[in-house]
Amino acid sequence: MQLKHFTTRLAPEAFAADQDAINQFLDSVTVKKTATQFVPGNPDYWSILVFYESQAKAAAKTSAKTEADPETPLTDEENQILAALKIWRKDRATDSGQPEFMICHNATLANIVRARPQTTADLAGIKGLGTQKIARYGDDLIAILNAF
Repeated sequence: MQLKHFTTRLAPEAFAADQDAINQFLDSVTVKKTATQFVPGNPDYWSILVFYESQAKAAAKTSAKTEADPETPLTDEENQILAALKIWRKDRATDSGQPEFMICHNATLANIVRARPQTTADLAGIKGLGTQKIARYGDDLIAILNAF
């Protein structure tokens, strides 16, 4: 397992660039664990540790996690569900004071939309969702899916 450290500045002019850099990195690795800490100061920022495995190494391991083909375009209904999930993620991030990617990555939301799990137990098969995220957000995710 490897470790990478990021900082996310809260200044509006820097936040988007920092978040894009983190998302780009996260798209290229398999995240095993994250740790965050808000660091007050001048300027305030989030310190983020990402414990990860390279995708080549992760691909060599057998995994029960499923991932729908990311090349398959979403239908209109799936895009509506994805939009609803992104609004939910933004609200959760705002409420918890965390960056949106700490709640759920875009790829994970797309996997949820494509898989359309019916129960929180079904969420365990979605790549990007571990037991803690399922415990924290599973009921919300299923409720959003059931609304469509």
